[in-house]
Amino acid sequence: MRVAESLVALSVGVGLACAGCGGGPPRVLESISVTPAQATAQNGQASYTATGHFNTSPMTVPNLPASWLVVGPALDPPGPGYILIPTPFTAGCSANSPYTVVAYAPANPNAPSSGPMPSAAFDALVLAHTTATDDGFVAGTAKLNCN
Repeated sequence: MRVAESLVALSVGVGLACAGCGGGPPRVLESISVTPAQATAQNGQASYTATGHFNTSPMTVPNLPASWLVVGPALDPPGPGYILIPTPFTAGCSANSPYTVVAYAPANPNAPSSGPMPSAAFDALVLAHTTATDDGFVAGTAKLNCN
């Protein structure tokens, strides 16, 4: 009987140890930095890159694929959604005014490379810039000055 009890205890111990294997919280994009933070357009254009900051290793991912949008005067935004493209991103402008360049992406690094996003999250993250994370999406901004 002692052998059977030992085998049961060993099986339970191995099962508990394996339950922790590969577990833990999923990797999540927590923030996006856009560089440069401010640029002046040369010939109506400036180049930007996105860096992703995650909750687990690798903590920083340079040249993060992101969806990009330039927000400013005389620009009509698309509907809510995203298409991840590699950086650098070239932003263009035509009016003599400041613009905001927005890089945004799903917080889940395994999300598809394109898809819809909630309208409220798109409005808050991309159009109004009132938050940096919302409803499973993350955004970072930079300024673009046009002369």
